[in-house]
Amino acid sequence: MKNFSFKGRMIYFGVIAAISLAFFALQFYANSQGSPGTGSIILLILWGLMVAFGIGGMIFSIMKRSRQQK
Repeated sequence: MKNFSFKGRMIYFGVIAAISLAFFALQFYANSQGSPGTGSIILLILWGLMVAFGIGGMIFSIMKRSRQQK
């Protein structure tokens, strides 16, 4: 990630967060419609972790940028 610009990192983590959030919503909808199995719950947790990774990467990039500008 060193070679990525700030804008590139924001796009990268934003795309990860957006796609993961879409799949999280689909999985959540599927779980709410019927009795969820263990595999569905695990997928729901994994998609949630991917969303957290994307948002965390964006926050880290913003924090790192503000430190470099001082």
